[in-house]
Amino acid sequence: MALMVVVAVAASACRGSTDVSVELAEVTSAEVVRTIAAPAVVEPRGRTAVTTEVLGEVAAVLVDDGDAVQEGDPLVVLESPSLDLQIEQAQAAVDAADALSGVQAGVDLSPLIGAVRGQLEGVVPDLLDGLEAQAEALPEGPARDEAQAAVERARASYEDSLARLTDAEQEARAAAWRASASQRTAAEAQKRQAEVALEAAREQTDGLTVTAPASGVIEFASADASTAGDVGELSDGLGGLLGGLSVPSGAVGGPLAVGVGVTPGQVIATIYDLGGFHVRAEVDEIDAVLLRAGQPATILIDALPDLELAGRVAHVAIAPERAPTGGVAFPVRVDLRGLPDDAGLRVGLTASVEIEVQRVESETVVPSSALLRRGGQEVVYVDIGGVAREVPVTVEVIGDGVAAISGEVSPGQRVVASNVADIEDGQELP
Repeated sequence: MALMVVVAVAASACRGSTDVSVELAEVTSAEVVRTIAAPAVVEPRGRTAVTTEVLGEVAAVLVDDGDAVQEGDPLVVLESPSLDLQIEQAQAAVDAADALSGVQAGVDLSPLIGAVRGQLEGVVPDLLDGLEAQAEALPEGPARDEAQAAVERARASYEDSLARLTDAEQEARAAAWRASASQRTAAEAQKRQAEVALEAAREQTDGLTVTAPASGVIEFASADASTAGDVGELSDGLGGLLGGLSVPSGAVGGPLAVGVGVTPGQVIATIYDLGGFHVRAEVDEIDAVLLRAGQPATILIDALPDLELAGRVAHVAIAPERAPTGGVAFPVRVDLRGLPDDAGLRVGLTASVEIEVQRVESETVVPSSALLRRGGQEVVYVDIGGVAREVPVTVEVIGDGVAAISGEVSPGQRVVASNVADIEDGQELP
């Protein structure tokens, strides 16, 4: 607020046949402060949503609205038949994979083939040796030659059959091993997947106890009918996505109580950090460009008219929001300073904030009512020997009812401070 001495003189100035009543004010040296005003709302130092992680229903509520809680405190206990079923199914899958890994994949025929080969090796060589001896005992001649040739053909056939049996035995053994290895690999992969599913299901049981994500004062959410309907539809959708797992039978989305159903991600409460407050102002885009962090501010609470609070700009939003008037406004956080213990602030109280954006020490300060814009130029009417003289000026800053100017104006001079639009250059003043 500028400090200046104003000398008001009631007078009549003639303009044609019409009398114009004017006031004259002295040009002074003073400090002019420019502020911008904006609506605001009181907010706590912090607020944290409490959400659920599993599909279930409330088994117990451990705290009441308005209780002070510490981070990690248990708040609500849930029960989830669907989660119990998931764990049961995942355990059954692990057991099935274990059983599969112990089953023989295929029949190994190599022992049977080896037995046949052993029998041939035990009988045929001796038989061939006997036939060969008999052929050699025959008199020389065509009959003997034919008998020996027959024995040689039989021995060759035997050796070929023996080699084939050996190959078949090796192939049967390899095929059985490959089948077993393939089954073992599949069973191990299936078991790993089942174990991962089981572990994930068991980890979800931690979510059956909802704990405080922060310290502060808790307030449970209360859902209206439309919210309950939306959450109910979500619950139906989750039931389908979970492959027919049962959705909690309790009402979903209503005020939190034993038996009420909840869904993953549902906000059931908010924890407020009431250790400090700030206000969130909505500043018009034209004024927002003047804002900087650290600028001082004065805050007036609508519900507490006798309370005037001091604060400083802490943050100016980068992106604007749509204002109710149809334009855009930038959210601005103003931290309160030196808040009295008995201030009685509550979250959501409406307020107004005045933010200081410029402070100027000037030797030429006039009432803002003395300013007039003519021909694209700001002017004032200076009392020069009882005559109003139009003097072009530059407005440096406008404050609360006063303006710091520069131009051909000096401290101690007097300017017309009322009805300036009705004054003309050269008009006589009393």
